Amino acid sequence: MATVNTTRPRDFVGYGENYPRFTWPGGKRVAINFAINYEEGTERNPLQGDSTRDTRTWVRSALPENERDLMQEGEYEYGTRVGIWRLLRIFKEFNAPYSVFLSSEALVVNPILAERLKTEDCDLVSHGTRSISRLGLTEEMERSDLRRSIDQAFELTGKKIQGAFPRPPITDNSRRLMAEEGLLYDSATTNDDRPYFADVSGRPMLVLPYAVDTNDARFWGGQSGPGYTGSTDFFDYLKDAFDVLYRESAESGTLMSIGLHARIMRPGRAASILRFLEYVSKFDGAWVAKRSDIATHFAGLFAPENTWNLDTISNPQQPPDQELHYLIPYEGTRQRLFQGQPTRLVTK
Repeated sequence: MATVNTTRPRDFVGYGENYPRFTWPGGKRVAINFAINYEEGTERNPLQGDSTRDTRTWVRSALPENERDLMQEGEYEYGTRVGIWRLLRIFKEFNAPYSVFLSSEALVVNPILAERLKTEDCDLVSHGTRSISRLGLTEEMERSDLRRSIDQAFELTGKKIQGAFPRPPITDNSRRLMAEEGLLYDSATTNDDRPYFADVSGRPMLVLPYAVDTNDARFWGGQSGPGYTGSTDFFDYLKDAFDVLYRESAESGTLMSIGLHARIMRPGRAASILRFLEYVSKFDGAWVAKRSDIATHFAGLFAPENTWNLDTISNPQQPPDQELHYLIPYEGTRQRLFQGQPTRLVTK
């Protein structure tokens, strides 16, 4: 019988009708964050020693999951070869900052992108070292993976991670580990349209909710809800979501997260992002921003003094200030952390 997680009680109230009265910088009303989930090359694959492959593509396969499927692999490779560069060009064209929900090992297999991200107007959010579920990890293993993702991202890009969105499902330890490892905010929830503070070990921690409805993963359907069939579907939904949030934000700013995946951004799908950026550019109250800037502004307005890791706001680019320790399964550039072998720690 599965154990029940009681360390994170559910909150059915939230702000209720008592929304915080504030605007985003410059009197903006809706903060829009484009979040590129960059994980290609870190998905499960027998070639990397995994027992099964990742099947989250629209390419159906008759092969057993413990065998490679080269057509499915090609979908992931499209993301690193084409899709990510298409997104970067689009954001540059519109002078739009963005965030990268980074599986850090993905930059090991694509060092050209790592070099490019050094100068991009983006920030990084931890998505773990690999795009693999946290379930089944011990607390020690999950902490080690979070530490390594932070350290590896800084080594490869010079950018310090300030928040995390581990690949779901998360564990009952995930938010606490983020706080203890020096992160300012957690984005591993979809339960609000505004940032808020949650109790973590008796202290408040900033939460920047994510969203799976305004997310290109719905081109797959499945767990993200009914599927999009074309760029018009996606654009219409993004537009409608923005319009409602804009109406609701006259006295209390709102947050709109738009999740993207490099491998999904084929030309016809990317057209929806072009159209949406053109649309919101007509609104003076729209603020396209990096997640770290959203967190910094909200924390500056509302964070209690004892909020976790407020000092990261003044030193966002500082490297980790501790000697990091990694679990034994890390060998070379392909980590075996998730195979569940040894769990004793070694010094880097």
